[in-house]
Amino acid sequence: MSISYSRPLDGIRAIAILAVILFHISPAALKGGFLGVDVFFVLSGFLITSIVLHDIREGRFSLREFYLRRVQRLLPNVLLTVAAVILLWTLFMPASMAIQAGRHGLWTLFYLSNVFAWHNLGGYWGDAAEWAPLLHTWSLGVEEQFYLLFPASIVWLARRQGTRIGAWLAVVTCLSFGLWIYGSATDPVATFYLLPTRLWQLLLGATLAAQRTRRLGPMALEAIGWTGLGMIVTSFLFIHEANEFLGMVTLLPTVGTALLLVSVADEQTTIARLLSVPFLVKTGVLSYSLYLWHWPLITLGKIQADLYGVPQLAGAIAGAVAGIVLAWAAYAMVEQPLRQRGPGRSRRIATIAAGYCTVALVSLLAIFRDAVPDPTHRFDTPSFYGLLYSAGKTDDPRRVTKSSRYRDVYFPPQPPGSDDAWRSGGIIHLYGGGSPKVVVMGDSHALMYSRLVDTICKEMGLSVAFLGVDRTPVFFTARVNPLFPSRREAREFDEARMQWLKQWHPDAVFIIDSWDREEPKLFAEKLQPFLRDVSPLARRIIFVAQVPVAKWGEKFNLREFMIWRMRPGHDFPRLDADPKEPVRKQDVAEAEALTAVFPNVRVLRADLPFYREDGSIRWASGRSFFYADDDHLTDVGAEQNRALFTSAIIEAGTK
Repeated sequence: MSISYSRPLDGIRAIAILAVILFHISPAALKGGFLGVDVFFVLSGFLITSIVLHDIREGRFSLREFYLRRVQRLLPNVLLTVAAVILLWTLFMPASMAIQAGRHGLWTLFYLSNVFAWHNLGGYWGDAAEWAPLLHTWSLGVEEQFYLLFPASIVWLARRQGTRIGAWLAVVTCLSFGLWIYGSATDPVATFYLLPTRLWQLLLGATLAAQRTRRLGPMALEAIGWTGLGMIVTSFLFIHEANEFLGMVTLLPTVGTALLLVSVADEQTTIARLLSVPFLVKTGVLSYSLYLWHWPLITLGKIQADLYGVPQLAGAIAGAVAGIVLAWAAYAMVEQPLRQRGPGRSRRIATIAAGYCTVALVSLLAIFRDAVPDPTHRFDTPSFYGLLYSAGKTDDPRRVTKSSRYRDVYFPPQPPGSDDAWRSGGIIHLYGGGSPKVVVMGDSHALMYSRLVDTICKEMGLSVAFLGVDRTPVFFTARVNPLFPSRREAREFDEARMQWLKQWHPDAVFIIDSWDREEPKLFAEKLQPFLRDVSPLARRIIFVAQVPVAKWGEKFNLREFMIWRMRPGHDFPRLDADPKEPVRKQDVAEAEALTAVFPNVRVLRADLPFYREDGSIRWASGRSFFYADDDHLTDVGAEQNRALFTSAIIEAGTK
């Protein structure tokens, strides 16, 4: 098998990296652009297997030489990227974010970035992951772990099963794909990031390289190639980030890439010539460097744009341009010179080793910086007890507390309990005996107020039930999410909530949600049928208005940010709401309009205590800090609405 340079393969790389960059600049521009990584996985498996098998058949394969090549090819640019990220985050970001970058950088150096992301950042589309400058290196972790294990395995197979390598690779590919499908439904975050469930994509390319098939005719190759390209483009256009449970749909870009590789193998097809145009080839040559540099600079550009009142898109574009320039410079001045294998190779490897030790030390220094979000103790330690009231699964609190956003928020230890308490009525406190008179339903915003409602009900001697689950809308839409990863379980949750309301007929049902997740029209279309179903089952339905969402709390530790941005004279900066503020106001107006249709519905304006006269957010009072992040109140923040919630419960006629 020849492994001579193939221009169409660089063309495939170009398609993948351009899709990824466009997605990261603006997900709306190419919703499935993140699947460019899946294309890279198949291509990597194909290339590495081609190289290893070629050297084995030539009788000159060496594990030592293989790993030295990988070190020279991949490590120099990674070292430079990690060092640059830590420097930029130290200069332009609050200390806690620089510490997080240092921690992630250290894991990246050991090619365990995917494990770090899984343990510390949560889902790829979560808030914590969105602003992590080294998030994208998770895929490098997957590939390097594959490179570490695969060569020895293929050598073993070549010696003992020389004629059946392709068959054995196909078997393991199927097993890994089975894990992918199972994991997509049971643990989508781990499934997305980890090697065992991503192995099938790499091994599909490997199987293709190992399998010797007879030459197909020109027309068949053309049809296969265009079909493959069509599958890739279709996945980029129609698979979107909101679907966190990719499952079977990832066959589209993965199999599409395999078909494309079959078609361009001899570079004679029309599509091979198309992929060989100079722009695509040059972009493909730069693809590794572009991948490393684009995301940190886009992230930095978006954050800086926000800080200075510039549209995020402008910051993302500026960051992408800067990333492309730095990627070219890193390729020309670092990556290319240090990957040479001629005279002076030992000196180049020593340079890489010295660089590795230096960047590791820089990462450690960043980690051990003193970064207390509130070093002068201006505010009391904020707390959030909401996770104790979840009626279903929650994210691991250890992962939550590792996020820089919650660095100084106290989360109480969660007692061992069932992940499906909703099946038995949720979290129930029978302070007044009998069935619950007060019910709280909704997502994490319902959890946010649950402790407040619980203490009010305890004081009033009222039995109360909590049926809130993080990330799960109050509407009966059987919405799949990481905590209800299958449509069946999501539907069972909706049916259970209805069942308990029909059985209890409570006096007051609080519906509390992050209402602005829906577009206003869709929100109105969902709210009315929901109220039609629920309002006959309770004496009073209480719609709780969403509090204003702080513009900066999604990216930063909000307490640290406010102190970091203090003006001369010790004045705190103004804290404005995010761009969805009009959506939230419209949602309240829609809910208030429906009170004429449903007389037992009341709108509780829990948002009003958090506005100042000038329209900015009232985020603290004295030593009390009201916000845990951008849209969740601390326990003391929720307490600002005690009188409102108490009066709502009394007016519901509870007895």
